[in-house]
Amino acid sequence: MAVQEQQAEVATVELTGSGVDILLPPPPASVRRIGPGRLWVAVVLAVGVLVVAGIQLVSFGGTSLIPSIAPATRILPSGAPRPQTLARQDQLVLLVPVQQTRITAILFHPVAGADALQLDPVGEPINQGLISRLVSSFQGENAGGPDYQLDGDPTSVDIGGPIGTDTYAPVDGKVLSITPLIVNGTTYGDQIAIEPLANPGVVVIATGIKSDPALSVGTPVSTRPDAWTKLGRIVDVTGALDPLLARYTQDGGNRIHLEVRPATAVAAS
Repeated sequence: MAVQEQQAEVATVELTGSGVDILLPPPPASVRRIGPGRLWVAVVLAVGVLVVAGIQLVSFGGTSLIPSIAPATRILPSGAPRPQTLARQDQLVLLVPVQQTRITAILFHPVAGADALQLDPVGEPINQGLISRLVSSFQGENAGGPDYQLDGDPTSVDIGGPIGTDTYAPVDGKVLSITPLIVNGTTYGDQIAIEPLANPGVVVIATGIKSDPALSVGTPVSTRPDAWTKLGRIVDVTGALDPLLARYTQDGGNRIHLEVRPATAVAAS
């Protein structure tokens, strides 16, 4: 039986029946040098961890502790949009009536209790399946149009924008009427009816805006880029109407609402 007699840092001495054995310690492990490439990878990973930790710190429970800042384009005064087709109704073409940088969302949806005609959206249907989007792409329905949401039969369209955003005529034509939109005794902007030159048999209805002072019954409206007619500005309608658009935006869903109705139905009402 071996008896351990002495232990040192350098060697271990053991007495055995056959003599004295000296056990040397194993050689020290070689130190691997870290190349500059691996060092940079380690630094990048460390910075990434710190960034993620910082985001979690200021966004606890999904609610940001730092108030979000609106994009500069939402604060600056708005102007006319660039010409872009929004939808078609037979031969009638509706153009986007809000400067594209100000749009919060676009929603096509049905209208209850109105004789609104069905619209054919032009653009990219964001919330449709991949197959439907591919079919629309092959049919050319999204050529040049904006992204939009679709919720049911598209007999109207909401184009969202911050309160005070300028809105412009979606068609060439003339103003047939400007009437206050009153809900429960409170006025929420105006309802503007436009007779389009492309089809006098229908009327384009715009609501959710306060009409421009320069606008009156009989005023011609134009979509010519160098003389685009301003209809008015978006008002706050969240206290009166169901803010459908709010499901797709980060605000109350304020918007300009467009419908196309038969002229006979509008005259009867």
